Amino acid sequence: MWNKIYLISLAAAVVAIGILLYLSGSWLGSITKPEDVEAHYNFYSNIGWTFALISSLVLLVLGNVVLWTTGKTWAMWSSLAYFVVFVIAQTFWLENSFFRYKQENNLGSGLISWSPLFGVVLVILATIIVFFNQYLVKRMQDKMLPAEAQAVESLPEESPINEDRG
Repeated sequence: MWNKIYLISLAAAVVAIGILLYLSGSWLGSITKPEDVEAHYNFYSNIGWTFALISSLVLLVLGNVVLWTTGKTWAMWSSLAYFVVFVIAQTFWLENSFFRYKQENNLGSGLISWSPLFGVVLVILATIIVFFNQYLVKRMQDKMLPAEAQAVESLPEESPINEDRG
């Protein structure tokens, strides 16, 4: 059941973030005043970032539930993949397009866009968080749930070592 809930949530988040990416990107091709384009792009971009962070956290929590109930980590790593795809699309594609748009319309004074570097750092941090989250959940699961597979088998009463001394 949790697998289905996770997959439905992931699909809804992908559709919503796709719409937000499209809306912010479509403003870059608009023929209105550059100041209006900048304002609307920033508006949809900020909503996209906020939605991506909140939905990634929700997906990570659902991924923790899937990990706890099934013992499989696919949902947590799918949550990370969702976040990574958004960050790559936002920082490498949209932010660079917006940076070029600002330069073409004399709205910005920067010589270089730092958004790809920010995206790489964000992806690395998210990967570390998911890895340690998985590690902690697995450790808590091992401590809280008795595992029959981890039980130590007792040694037989008579072993070759005891027979030689006897």
